[in-house]
Amino acid sequence: MKKSNMIEIMLYIVLIIFGILALFYFQPKEIEFEIPRQFEIDQQKGESINDTLYDQ
Repeated sequence: MKKSNMIEIMLYIVLIIFGILALFYFQPKEIEFEIPRQFEIDQQKGESINDTLYDQ
């Protein structure tokens, strides 16, 4: 192997090891979402924007 290829392979190995360690040590913080009990989604059944062409 050429010396430049060996250096490149070693660099990739170091980056992969750093990435694997980062996955274990840098865990994201948990975010709590508060959803009100009265939360409702307003949904109109069977209507869309394209239906207005048929109504005219």
